[in-house]
Amino acid sequence: MDFFSNRITIDRKEEIEDYINRYAHETSGLTFSSLYLWRDVNDFTFEVISNFLCVAGLSNFEGFEDEPFVFPLLPLKGECDAKNMRRALDAVTDRFAQLDKPYVMRLIPKHMIQSYIDLIPAQFLFLTDRANYDYVYRTEDLAGLKGRRYHSKKNLVNRFNREQEGRYEIVPFSADMAEEALSLLEYIDEKKQVTGFEADMLHMEKGVLMDALPEYRRLGLEGVALRIDGKLEGYAIGGLLGSDTIVEHVEKANVDFPGIYQKLNQEFAKACLGRYEFINREEDMGLAGLRKAKTSYRPCRMIEKSIAVFADDTEAIERYGIDEEPLE
Repeated sequence: MDFFSNRITIDRKEEIEDYINRYAHETSGLTFSSLYLWRDVNDFTFEVISNFLCVAGLSNFEGFEDEPFVFPLLPLKGECDAKNMRRALDAVTDRFAQLDKPYVMRLIPKHMIQSYIDLIPAQFLFLTDRANYDYVYRTEDLAGLKGRRYHSKKNLVNRFNREQEGRYEIVPFSADMAEEALSLLEYIDEKKQVTGFEADMLHMEKGVLMDALPEYRRLGLEGVALRIDGKLEGYAIGGLLGSDTIVEHVEKANVDFPGIYQKLNQEFAKACLGRYEFINREEDMGLAGLRKAKTSYRPCRMIEKSIAVFADDTEAIERYGIDEEPLE
């Protein structure tokens, strides 16, 4: 059973963006492109209640996929009225009760926590969600790779440029490349030979791309493609977050070519330079390798996020608070 009555569709894009683009939530998961890309994987649904956008979904990553959650409630045109917010929050709480499911709110950025504490003191407990912290970088840093902190990245880019000189080209990504992009993704998946959670993620990513690429332009996505000897060997795709940030949703490359990921990352940043001050490269999902890679690019800040559960729900606290320190 759907949590709310409306599905995330491309035709509802403008309506939904009246909420998600007007409030400075700063989280990659609350862009329209992200909601659309993952709408089927997470069964996203929404309703507007008392001028607040309420989006719900099902988790697919912790082993309890039947448990619903809601995202932070976002006000129409960024105008946050406490009375309306309380009404919307009460309606969401009632919906959890009707479904006989524990109350769970996810992806709450640190700067929004106080509003919930002020609204309903002592009702919620906020648990840190480190696996979903967003990594944010200055576009000029990723485009220039200047200084000692980027020395190793620059060396890999230089190696790629040297070894592939005259063979590669960088072009804007387009929906016409969908078939090539999926073929490259299949090759990467086969080569990695991963299992468990990472394998599940790669399988989901393929489905997401197959579904989203035909709507590439309408979704407002943009990106770069890297060709070697005319063949697509890498691509990076992102979507808008607010007015000064682009979220890099997808970055895939053929590691048969040393330095290709560093080159692709730099070229995506160069394409964004002068238009977006920041690049949000999403979360690391608790994967050690991904965390190491994203940290190595020296983010200028992290978007810290929390999970809210009822303060007296010991089962939910144990489930979502494993290896995490609660924020009071």
